[in-house]
Amino acid sequence: MGIHGIYKEIGPGERIALHKLAVEKFEATGRPLRIAIDTSIWLFQIQSSKGGTNPALRTFYYRLLRLLTHSIHPLFVFDGPNKPPFKRNKRTGPNVASIPEFLAKQLLKQFGFPFHIAPGEAEAECALLQREGIVDAVLSEDVDTLMFGSRVTLRNWSPEQKSSKVPTHVNLYDADRTKSGPAGLDREGMILVALMSGGDYLPEGIPNCGPKLACEAARAGFGSRLCAISKKDTAALQAWRESLIHELRTNESKFFRCKHKALAIPDQFPRADILAYYTKPAVSSREGLERLKRGLRWDQELNFPELRTFTGDAFEWVKVSGAKKFIRNLAPALLIRNLRLRGQAAAEGGLSEDPEVIAAEEAALVTSIHGKREHPSTDNTPELRIAFSPIGIVNIDLDAEEPDDELQEDEDEEEEEDGLAGIEDEGGEAPKKRGPLNLRMHITRPQM
Repeated sequence: MGIHGIYKEIGPGERIALHKLAVEKFEATGRPLRIAIDTSIWLFQIQSSKGGTNPALRTFYYRLLRLLTHSIHPLFVFDGPNKPPFKRNKRTGPNVASIPEFLAKQLLKQFGFPFHIAPGEAEAECALLQREGIVDAVLSEDVDTLMFGSRVTLRNWSPEQKSSKVPTHVNLYDADRTKSGPAGLDREGMILVALMSGGDYLPEGIPNCGPKLACEAARAGFGSRLCAISKKDTAALQAWRESLIHELRTNESKFFRCKHKALAIPDQFPRADILAYYTKPAVSSREGLERLKRGLRWDQELNFPELRTFTGDAFEWVKVSGAKKFIRNLAPALLIRNLRLRGQAAAEGGLSEDPEVIAAEEAALVTSIHGKREHPSTDNTPELRIAFSPIGIVNIDLDAEEPDDELQEDEDEEEEEDGLAGIEDEGGEAPKKRGPLNLRMHITRPQM
C-alpha cells in the first residue's frame, strides 16, 4: 500500500530501462548494479501468476533468470522477527505468500544469489543497506523505502510496451530530486504525510486529511520538527501538536492554501509508537552490517545439478525434453553472466595473453555475431545479436537424463532445430520465434 496518494504529489519518478541502469553502473564502476530486494513483496505479487505447473514458483524462477540476464547483483532481504505487530490494520505473522520462504531461499541458493534476514521489516533494512553503500538501490513496489532513508528506490518493474509481458523498465526515485521537486518532500516530510494522510501502520491517518494538505504541512517543516522530538519528551510532542492545530485553524503563517477549521485532529495524534516504527525501525547494528559485508559473496556459482532437479520436480521438466528446456532457458542468462565475468577478468589482467587461447575461449562462448540493434526495451542501448551453443554453456549431462517417449522425442527434435530460446515472460510462456540472442552488453566495451 505505502503512503496514501503520494504519487500524485511526488510524481512517477524517472522511467528508465533497468538494463540501461545496469550497463551505466558497470561502465562507471566495472561491477554490476547492486540492488536490495524486499523478498516478501515479490512473493506476495506472484500469488496471482498463471500458466504451467506451480505458476507462482515458475514466475519467481524466471525473475531470477532475468536478473542474471541484466548482470545485476541482487541481495534478497527477508522480514525478521522484530517487525511491527500490525500492518494495514492486520496483524503481521507468518508469510502468507504462495511460495514458502524456505523454498524461495532454496532456489536463491541454487542460483548463487545471496540473501539476508533483517532484524525487523525488510523495507527498512533495504533502505539501510542502500545508505551504507552495500547496495546501489532498493527494488520495491512503493516508496516507503525513501521514508526509511533510501537515497535511490526503484519500483514498478514492468513492461514498457503494451504488446509485451516482459518487464523492462522501472520508475526511479532519487531522494534529492524528490526533495527539490514540486512536492518538496524529504524523509521526515514523507513520514508526516504517512501519519496524516495514511500509511502502512495507520491507514486511516487523520480523517478527511488528504496528501495535498499533509504535503503542505511537511513543507512547512512540521515533519522535520516532529522527527527531532524524543519519544519520551511528551511535553515537546504536545507543543508540536498544538502548533499544528493552531496553524491548520488560523493559517497564521500562510503555510496552507486556506484555513482548515473543521479538520478534527484525533486526541492521540501523533501516536508515539507509530512514529517510532518510521523513525527507529528495527535494523541491523553496525556490527551486524560489518558481518554482512564480510560474509557477502557476489557471483557465486550456480548449482546446476540441484537446479536441474528443482525444475524437474517443480515444473515437470522431466527426461531429455525437460533437460533441453532447462538448458535453453538458462543458457542466455548464463552466457551474459560469463561474458561479463570475462570482461571483469580482462580488466584485472586475469586472462591469458596468448591469441590462440583467447580465440578458443571466446569461440566456446560465442559462435558468431549477426549484427547489432538499438531497441526501446533497453532505451536504445546498443546490443549485439549473436549465436551460441546452449549445451556448451549449461553444465549438465544430457546422456544422464531419462529418454523421452517416442512422441516427445519427435516434437523436441523439431523444436531444437529452431535455434535458441529466449527467457520466458512473467506469464511463463516462451517466445514463439527463436533466433540469435540479443546480447545486452554495451558494444563499445572491447572486452565484451
